[in-house]
Formats: sequence, C-alpha cells, structure tokens
Amino acid sequence: MPSHGLPSISQRTQRRLIFGLLALGMFFRLFHFFNNRSFFIDELFLNVNIIKMGFRELATLPFEYEQKAPLGYLWSARFFVALFGKQEQALRLFSLLCGVAGLFLFVPVARFFLKSWGTVLAVGLLALAYPVVYHAVEAKQYSAELLGTIVALYLYIRFKDKQSLGALVAWGVLGGLLPWFSFPSIFVLAGIGAGVGLRAALQHDWKRVAQYLIPGALWVLSFGLVYHFFVSKYQDSGWLTYFFKIKYEGYLPLLQPVAAAKWAVMKTYDFLSHPMGVLLQVDNSRYSFGLKHLLKMGWLYLPLIAAGTYYFFKRSQQHFLVLFLPLGFTLLASAASQYPFYQRFTLFLGPIIILALALGAQELASRYLPGRRAAYVLLALVLLPSLANSTRQVLDPNRFYNREYYRDAVLFVNDRYQEGDAVYVYWNMRQAYDYYREAYNLKYPATKANPKAKNASTSQADYLRKLQPEFAAFEGKKRLWFIYDNNNRDAIGDFVDQPAWYHEKAMPPGHLLNEHFATLGQEVERFRRGNYEVVLYELTD
Repeated sequence: MPSHGLPSISQRTQRRLIFGLLALGMFFRLFHFFNNRSFFIDELFLNVNIIKMGFRELATLPFEYEQKAPLGYLWSARFFVALFGKQEQALRLFSLLCGVAGLFLFVPVARFFLKSWGTVLAVGLLALAYPVVYHAVEAKQYSAELLGTIVALYLYIRFKDKQSLGALVAWGVLGGLLPWFSFPSIFVLAGIGAGVGLRAALQHDWKRVAQYLIPGALWVLSFGLVYHFFVSKYQDSGWLTYFFKIKYEGYLPLLQPVAAAKWAVMKTYDFLSHPMGVLLQVDNSRYSFGLKHLLKMGWLYLPLIAAGTYYFFKRSQQHFLVLFLPLGFTLLASAASQYPFYQRFTLFLGPIIILALALGAQELASRYLPGRRAAYVLLALVLLPSLANSTRQVLDPNRFYNREYYRDAVLFVNDRYQEGDAVYVYWNMRQAYDYYREAYNLKYPATKANPKAKNASTSQADYLRKLQPEFAAFEGKKRLWFIYDNNNRDAIGDFVDQPAWYHEKAMPPGHLLNEHFATLGQEVERFRRGNYEVVLYELTD
C-alpha cells in the first residue's frame, strides 16, 4: 500500500514548477534558433529541394539526394520560405513551432496519465532534453513527428469515451491528418486503435468495438492515401537499409535470440541518450568504464522506466496497450527492416517513455520516500542531467548536437573570391554549395565533382584519370579554391565502405586531390573548421 508520508504538491506549486520548466525549455529552443548555426548535412539534403521547388513540384517530383518527408511538413516549410526567404531560420521555423506546441500540449497529456510530482517530472524531461531541443530547431520533420505523438495521445484523451457519431468521425478526421505530417504516427494510431479495440473486445462490448472502427477506418484510409500517392513512389533505398544495418544496427534481429537480447539491451541504453537526453554527457576519455556509467546515471532511469511500465499495466490495461503497442509495432517494423530503430527515428516514442519514467518515479516516491523534501531531491536528481546537458550546450554552442560548419566553408570562399578564380567543390560538399548558392546568392560559380566517379574507378590513379575532364575547367585560371569534407566517404546512394580502395584509412577524402593540385601550383591559404576544409592554390602557367 502507498505510504501517506509523501503529500501531493498543491496546484499552485505544480503550476509554478511547470511554468518554470516550460520557460527553461522555451529559452533553450529560442537560444539555438537565434544562434542560427549552419545546416547539418541531412538538413542540406532535404532543404535544397524545398527552396528550389514549388508546392506542386514538392508533391509530384522526385527529390535530389533521394530525400523523402511527409507532404504536410514539406508544404509547411515551403510556406515559411515563401514568407521569410530561403535561409536557415525560415526553414527551421515550422519545426520550432511544432516543438513549442508539443511542449505545451504535453502538459494536459501528462496531467491525464500522472499526478502531482509525476506531471512536473514528465514536463521537465520533455522541456530539458537536449535531443528534443535540437530537433525543435532542425529543418527536418522529426519535431513534427514528436508533436504527432502528443496530438494522438491528446485526441485519445478527448475522444476515448465519446460515443456520438460526430465525435467518432472528428477523432478519425483529426487523427487522419497526422500521417500527412508524420509517417511514424501510423504506429501510434495503430497502437491506440488496437488498444481501445482490444480492451472493448475483452469486455465483450461489441457495440464499442464497432464504434472504434469508425476512427480506425479513417486512419487507415488516410495512411493508405499517403502510402499510395507518396511513400510507394520513393526510389528503392536498399543502400539506406544496408547503411542503418551496418553503421547503426538499426534493425532488430528477431530470429536470432541471443543477438536480439544484446540488441535490446544496447538500444534501451542508447534510447536514454537519444532521444531522451537523460544520460549526463561526460568526457569518456577522463573516466573509467564503471565511473563513466555511474556518472551517466542510467542506473537510475532504467528501473524507473521499468517500474512505470509495470504500474501502467497494473492501473489500466487500456492505457498500457495504448502507450506501449506503438513501441511494439515500431519494433516489428524494425525486425522487418522497414523502419530503423535509431535516435531521430525514435524521437516520436519519447513522450511515451517519458510518461513511463515519470509514473515510475511518482509511484516509487509515494511508496518509499519519507516526505516532500525527499521527493524534491528525487525530482532534482532525475532532471539534473538533462538540465546540465542543455545548459552546457548554451554556454558553448559548439557542443550542440550535430554542430557542423558547412556555411563557414562556403562563405569563406565567397568573401575572398576574385574574378577569374576557379572553384572546385568536392562531391561531399555538393549539397552545401547547392543550398548556400541558392539561399545566400553566392557570387562564385563552381565545378562540382561527380560523386559516382569513385564508384566507377578501380584505383587512385584511375580515379584521377576520370576526374581530368572536370579539371579542364581550371585551364587559364590563376587561382584554384578546393572545398571538401575530410571525413565523409559515402555519397547518397552508395553502399557503405564501397569501393574498398577509396576507404583506405591512409587516404582521407581530399588527400589525393590536394596532392594532385599541389603539382599544379602552390598552396597559399587554408581554412579548416570541423571536418570542412578550403585550400587556395596559386596555379602556375
């Protein structure tokens, strides 16, 4: 039986704590939005299409760099481009609005599933988690996916007990909008539909089962339209499936029990880092394995999540099914190699696991902590790593997740370019040049390296021979700018680590070409920030 030594906090105190956490969450999001860092590589791949295409083209034409995103997200981002221009903040604005809306809408969701301390904790975890902050200021669809889950849960709360035809149709129509903004929302909708339907069936309430078929049918119809007109038209992405399998172990090896168990342990711990952001970020080189993981505090969060899962099942089987079937469907899709279980792709599951963690803390505190002061200590202990991580990234924005410097490199050349210079953009910087030339009106034309030339080559010498037609553009020029990424070896559409000769560690990207360009002239200036380099050569006659 619960102890009565832990009184609930007053509504006034709860409101104050939630308001303070929301304010902190808003601050972190707005800080990074106005800090306006350079686009990350994935942002470049998608947004070079959004700024070049109109609304009709976004709905009908294939994208460069084999990109895909829900039409609702694409049109929303394009709308803000039409209003505010083609630069980064305009393209991140819809994600920011989704992130802010999700933050505030999560409050009534948390209040429904939780009480008192648990509600405050859940709101704090969502507000402070650095991956959630990051995706709220990323020009990709993941913030909309997070909002999609919160909206789906909010609609469940509002409509689960309704029986009128109008309410059931409204639930179906509003829920049916979600797949147009979030592909994985179908996992959440399927979980909600299966959860309420199964619970009614177990109670032999066949009338209620029939009523739940109304919103369910509308959700299926909506996703069917999205799949038929858009998802099914995407190019075959066998290379991408292979990439996530090899690089990130994104697919559950369900038929290999030992490997599946190891995978589950690894992914559970990784989930605490991203998307939940609760593991304290520490310098791995300074601490032993044991001390590092002690400081990260996974030992605290995993038992709380396990406890919360148990208490959800104990309190309401319907709520348990509604919340955890989406996770089950996602894992099945991962096992079928249809959906990678990895970081940003699992952000939409974040609110569900946050609710479980908060319920675990709430219930364990009510049973075993002696009083309010101890509850405050637990609340602070659970939230402190998230707060520390996000604060550290504000104090040093260069630590912000996925911080890259594409813009710095291409603008370095733009500020120093002289009429008659030649500019050679290596294949792994094409997306940066394509986007920033359009968005920032770069004044220099460039020769762009063919990303497929390396795949058609058998050696370094053969590769240089195949690039000679591109090098012809340097004839008669006095200076040559070479822009490249010294880390990225795999182009969009390439299978990982192929061809083998190109992935030799002794030859990082750009090294071979710098050796060749040094035979054409003298290096006179070099810029490097992160993995992005610019080298200026004065060419000899």
